[in-house]
Amino acid sequence: MKQKAKSDRFYRFVFRCFRPAFLLLARIKLGVRAKHPKRYHEPILIYSNHTTDFDFMAVSSHIKNHFYFVCSQHILGMGLFGKLFGKLFHPIPVFKGSVKGGAMLDLLRRIKRSNNVLVFCEGRLSHNGKTQPFGIAAAQLAKAAKCRLVTFRTKGGFFLQPRWQKSINRGKLFSSGIVNEYSKEALAAMSDEELLGKIQTDLYTDAYEEQKKRMQPLRFKHGIGEILRYYSLCPACKTTGSLTCRDDGFTLSCSSCGYSMRWNEYGFFEGEPSYVKTPADWEALEQITYKERFGQGQFFSDEGVTLFATDENFQRTLLVSGTLAGDAEQLSIAAFSFPYHELEGLEVLSGGSSLVFSRKGEHFLLATDGGNLAKYLYLYEWGKSNRK
Repeated sequence: MKQKAKSDRFYRFVFRCFRPAFLLLARIKLGVRAKHPKRYHEPILIYSNHTTDFDFMAVSSHIKNHFYFVCSQHILGMGLFGKLFGKLFHPIPVFKGSVKGGAMLDLLRRIKRSNNVLVFCEGRLSHNGKTQPFGIAAAQLAKAAKCRLVTFRTKGGFFLQPRWQKSINRGKLFSSGIVNEYSKEALAAMSDEELLGKIQTDLYTDAYEEQKKRMQPLRFKHGIGEILRYYSLCPACKTTGSLTCRDDGFTLSCSSCGYSMRWNEYGFFEGEPSYVKTPADWEALEQITYKERFGQGQFFSDEGVTLFATDENFQRTLLVSGTLAGDAEQLSIAAFSFPYHELEGLEVLSGGSSLVFSRKGEHFLLATDGGNLAKYLYLYEWGKSNRK
């Protein structure tokens, strides 16, 4: 049974009590300290890009108002922390990889009650340093809310917490702050496409383009070995799954061809010869390579994968363990098959070891220990587009 929500007044009070802690953590973890935070005297919808798990604290540093925020359902399923988080802040939960219509209706109701809501339009952290794409629904929601839209952007967070890493690195954001404000009249006067273009421009950042200007030394305390949970193709010989991370934590080597490349102190790859310099370069190479192979009937399979069903509280029920296989039409594991056209989407959770998706209102999670499931996103997108 769902817990009945308390009044908005209660959550505003809790937020005021916790805001000093948010400001302190934003300063310690992100280096954010806004000199002149702004207070609004009307309901606002805040759109922000998403670079770390502490982004909402950065927003709180710049905006004094209480705000609700949209978060992934899996956060509320994180044991005692998740339960307390849900009870104290009453976020708007969404399942990654599912239609979010119900959550958006909840959001609109809260704004109608004169509340403020924060939305991370990407819905996930970046794995390559660039703001992740989002669609026309962001513009449609902003217009439907019929309130002021405030866009907020952080830069440099990728180097603190890339999507493929489970921990957060020491360091500071390059910058953070409000980018633009749009009145409800201005929103109504724009087409959905025009508004989407403005939102995308306001929120877009490329961590590597910024880093080229700064060349700021980075502090990756635990190395970059976890990047292999997201990227698995050797840039030299194009073998999948042959890369390992050396003991230094920053050098990736291929057991098939012997090629190696090192992540330098500025976050760029170095190799002889140099095939890729950034994760975005690596991703582009994988997209091209895998697309060619899919067209030739070459697909993926991985042993030691576990399939779970998840409920509204993200509690897991073990279904089966075995070999996950993908082909042009579907993913399958043991007796379970998931045709691409029936899936609402696939998303990799932060850390890269879990893949979540939904089908006809049911939610599932695939997990592996040490493997790479992110490559199935390429296959899913190819299979889905190939069907049209």
